[in-house]
Amino acid sequence: MRIQSLILIVLVVIFSSAASNHAAFLNPNDPLVNEIGNFAVNEYNKQGNKLKFEKVLNGVSEITSQGTNYRITLSATDGSTSKKYAAVVLDNPPQHVRKLTNFAPIKA
Repeated sequence: MRIQSLILIVLVVIFSSAASNHAAFLNPNDPLVNEIGNFAVNEYNKQGNKLKFEKVLNGVSEITSQGTNYRITLSATDGSTSKKYAAVVLDNPPQHVRKLTNFAPIKA
């Protein structure tokens, strides 16, 4: 009986953690979301680009084993034209890791 209870507890933990790996819509007005968007543009600019972050338009977050993946659509300007970009940022505050994993212009 004790082993069956232990197995049941382990299964509940496994399934509840698997169920929590869903995407959540982001609030574009959330300061953290805008911090992530600004970080994405700054990291992209380290490759020789000169964009200026404007705002996050929309996005989703997904909790993974490596941290939180933020998939966002943002607007940035090159000084004359405002364009939309898609970015993916991995954020893991406990390990002090924030990494831009993808950044690309969205074709109109």
